[in-house]
Amino acid sequence: MVHLTSFKPSKSAREVALDCLSRRALTHYELETRLKQKGFESSEVNDVLERMEKLGYLNDRDLAMAYSINRLKHYSRQRVQQDLQNRGLESQLIEQALELAYSSDDEFQQCLTLAKRWWVQEGKHWEQRIDVKQTKRSIPRELWLQQKVARKLGQRGYSSEMVRDVLYQIKTDNYVE
Repeated sequence: MVHLTSFKPSKSAREVALDCLSRRALTHYELETRLKQKGFESSEVNDVLERMEKLGYLNDRDLAMAYSINRLKHYSRQRVQQDLQNRGLESQLIEQALELAYSSDDEFQQCLTLAKRWWVQEGKHWEQRIDVKQTKRSIPRELWLQQKVARKLGQRGYSSEMVRDVLYQIKTDNYVE
């Protein structure tokens, strides 16, 4: 039986770090965790992390900003905040990135845009299901669509209050067919 502590990887910590960073941008925490899982000593890992930061390959602030801006199109502020926390970023850094990337108006508009798109898509699914199964008429179309769209928005991290407001907006704009 081989003990993990005596295991010496064939690549250096620097090579492994560069290999990991060449595939995807990682946070300091993620890269540190990966290197330690590969069996490298803490001092060696710290040296490599410091070197990667000096070279600009490891920058938590830039990663948080880019991630926040990219995810704004598809996810709520709350969901992005949770994702960044899961990636091991500091709360202060997360808040700074979210303040710059998200405004409540932008988030509401994005939620509304997603809801309208899904309303149309789910409306088409409803029509296809009705053609196939006439028994599905027991649930009114509008209620069925509201449930489907609300569930999808909730999965994207939007608050129930915002989802309710967006569905109300769709209804008052006579977007419902």
